[in-house]
Amino acid sequence: MSNSVMILGEVLGDVFPEQTIIGGAPYNVARHCHAFGLDVHLLTAVGKDALGQRILDEMHEAGLSTKGVQQHATLPTGQVKVHFEQHGHRFEILDRQAYDALDWLPVEVLTEQYAPELVYFGTLALRHAPMQGVAEQWLKLCHSATVFCDINLRAPWYDKSSLMLALNAADILKINHEELPEVCKLLGLPAEPDLNAQARQLLAAFGLREMFVTCGEQGSFWLDEHGSSFREAPVPLRVPFVDSVGAGDAYTSIVIRGLLADMPRQTMLAEAARFAAAICGVRGAVPEDAGFYQDFS
Repeated sequence: MSNSVMILGEVLGDVFPEQTIIGGAPYNVARHCHAFGLDVHLLTAVGKDALGQRILDEMHEAGLSTKGVQQHATLPTGQVKVHFEQHGHRFEILDRQAYDALDWLPVEVLTEQYAPELVYFGTLALRHAPMQGVAEQWLKLCHSATVFCDINLRAPWYDKSSLMLALNAADILKINHEELPEVCKLLGLPAEPDLNAQARQLLAAFGLREMFVTCGEQGSFWLDEHGSSFREAPVPLRVPFVDSVGAGDAYTSIVIRGLLADMPRQTMLAEAARFAAAICGVRGAVPEDAGFYQDFS
C-alpha cells in the first residue's frame, strides 16, 4: 500500500505578543505525518512576504516537500492574532489570506502526479466559495483515495453549506466533543441526548465509514458504519503540561498513519492519545527536536 498523503488547507502564523509560531491544523498534521515517514504533500499558499519565506524555510529544514505551496502575488501569508484578555485569550483569524486563494492548475498537476492513498482537509480552508470550488474539484480528482475530514469550527468561519460539502465528501471524520453537538444543530439533525447518539446519527446521515470523537480530558471514542464502537480512556501526562496547542492535530496524524497501516482501531486510539498527551508537554503544536518522534515510530 502507498503511504502517499495529500493535505489541503491553511498554513499560518499564530501571532502572540512575544513571538509568532507557525501553525494551522493542515500544516501541523503534515509535519507530523512527514516525521512518521509518510510521503506528504501540503497544498496551500503563502504570501511573498517574510512570514511566507519563514514557512518555506521551516518546511525545507524539516525535509517536508514545498511542491504544493503556492506563492500568492498580493495576498499576505495567513495570520491568527492571539489576544490575551481578562478571561483567557481570543483568536482573531484574519480574512483574505494567501491560503484562501489557491490556483487550481498546480493542485491538479501535483495530485495527478502523486495519486494519494489518503487525502486530508480541515473545514477552515472551506470558509470562502473559491476554495470550496478548488476543494470540490480536488476531491473528485481523488476519487480513489480515502477522504479524511477534520472538523475545525472557528467562528465566524463556518456555515451549513461548507459543512455539508465537507461531510458529503468524507469517508472518515474527526470531530471534538464541543463541535459535534454544534454541527448536528447547524445541520438540523434531531436533538439527541448524548455524544454517542449524536455521533451515530451524524455517521448515518452522511454515510461515513468511521468517526473519531476527541473529548479532551475525557479521552476519545470511535465508531463505524457496522455499529462497532469503543472508548479510549485519557492518557496521563508523563511530562509537565505546557499547552494543548495542536493536541488534536497530533491525534489526527497518528490516526492517519494507523489508517494507512491498517492498524487495529483500539491500538490506534491508544497511540493517538499517547502522542497527543506528549505534544501537551512542548510549546506549540510541533516539537523542535526531531528525536521527539522516536518514541512513537
